[in-house]
Amino acid sequence: MKSYIKSFSLIILLSGMYLSCGEEFLEEIPLDRFSPENLLVNEAGYDAAVVALYRAARLEHSVGGVNFDYMNLGTDLVEWGRPDGRGFKDYTLLNPQSNEASSYWDWAYKDMIRQCNLILDDIDNPELDISEAGRDNVSGQAKFFRGYTYNVLVNLYGGVPIVDQRLIEPRFDFTRTSREEVLRFIANDLEEAGQELPPVSNISDGRIYQGAAYHLLSEVYISLGLETGDQTFYEKAVEAASKVINGETGHYQLMTERFGDLSKPGDVFSDLFRYNQQNRSSGNLEVIWAWQFEAFTIGGGEPRGNNSSRLWGPEQERIRSPNGINNLFAADSLNRGIGVMSLLNYWKYDIWQLDPDDMRNSRYNVRRDFYYNNPADEEYFGRKVLTGRDAQGRLVVAREDGSLTDWVLDTLRMYYPWISKIDGRPFADDPSAGQTANDFIKMRLAETYLLRAEAYFRSGDPQRAADDINVVRSRANAVLIGADQVDIDFILDERARELVVEEPRMRTLIRMGLLYDRVMRYNYSSATTVQPHNNLWPIPQSFIDANVEARIEQNPGYPGGS
Repeated sequence: MKSYIKSFSLIILLSGMYLSCGEEFLEEIPLDRFSPENLLVNEAGYDAAVVALYRAARLEHSVGGVNFDYMNLGTDLVEWGRPDGRGFKDYTLLNPQSNEASSYWDWAYKDMIRQCNLILDDIDNPELDISEAGRDNVSGQAKFFRGYTYNVLVNLYGGVPIVDQRLIEPRFDFTRTSREEVLRFIANDLEEAGQELPPVSNISDGRIYQGAAYHLLSEVYISLGLETGDQTFYEKAVEAASKVINGETGHYQLMTERFGDLSKPGDVFSDLFRYNQQNRSSGNLEVIWAWQFEAFTIGGGEPRGNNSSRLWGPEQERIRSPNGINNLFAADSLNRGIGVMSLLNYWKYDIWQLDPDDMRNSRYNVRRDFYYNNPADEEYFGRKVLTGRDAQGRLVVAREDGSLTDWVLDTLRMYYPWISKIDGRPFADDPSAGQTANDFIKMRLAETYLLRAEAYFRSGDPQRAADDINVVRSRANAVLIGADQVDIDFILDERARELVVEEPRMRTLIRMGLLYDRVMRYNYSSATTVQPHNNLWPIPQSFIDANVEARIEQNPGYPGGS
């Protein structure tokens, strides 16, 4: 009997414990590793999650793999430099099964949006050990990155599924929302981020401040104006850009005088991109946001650095002297390029006809002369590479006396201008990899002026548009323009002069609806295959197939699309 009573009493006790604790009694909180339950409880934990988000954002630089820059290849600026159809040389290879289609999609949803939603999931919980300023800063950074990521998606794929909450169980019923809905969602995130983020300070290089939110918001408002036909969005775009330009988000300014390491020859434009001169701590007050590549900071190195040298640099080691001796890579201060981002004539020649003396075309910013750098060739070592045209019209190496050799210079792969923005200290001091430790500028005030100029022009005010463009051109000591010269083509030309390498040109052309038109006009290599439907990328087939509980419409023109 006593045994029965003891057993019954134990059941009552356990039942009471269960009823008093509810489901929380069964919750598992792993204490031996980081998890949302034990990490996201205080300001330090949230900051650690935000730092991981910055790392994920920086990985966009290598989304396409070390040999690709999907955001510039196959546009009006560059073509694929190799003798095959990759890199949008053959646009028919862009399909729902292609790596291009899935790489940015996966980066956006699996890395960026997932982490943003994780951070935002419980950030308003009053029980968190976090100050109000800290809470707003964390929330603002996460909302900025979520808006930034959806802006990448909407400008590549059009309308996409909006995932605005943390997912803890698999879902197979996603549906696409319209491009307008996605743009409005982005605008809301950025509006809130602009309210929550602090003005710029010198506390931490690479962090997101108010200026970044309003800079991007200006672009998104322009997109909404184009999408809806509502002119008031252009007024909002002007207002957002003006907050940054007028100092409401902290002090930014176009750099108009040389700064940094003045022992090196150059000009103020080249100073913007020198090693260790991309951030405010160097005196650069123009940059709004830069990816940080901390190659020489303990714990800060990535497996890869800034890939710009490798991607954009010509493969100069293939150049032969008249004696038949190949150049060496990285022997004359240039990191190793592999010749995949081959500049088109539009950038090499056309855009500079307005003013060849434009500072952005100076020898400090565009290297058009190359030199023999192999000491094994005692005759030509250190001499300039001279060229001429042979009987077949090919560019070949010339001797000092002007006679021609048989060494053909491949102008797609090994002999085209070198943009000095890609220079920098080799990552891990290894020039063979073609990567630098330079931080990569994502946003700077010159582009804010060009965004406001675009908004002014689209709202019917070409004079104010010309004024903003002239602010940028004046810094470059370039001839100023009149209101009658402003159109979208001129704005794109000015963006090419100012922002080459920095700008994701593919997304700019798609958001304007001009990818097909500009490729047909300037990219003779891709013009034979590009089609109007390439103004959007295909939705990845892997996502469509996995989403078994709802139908995902493919973009028109691609297999499975209408």
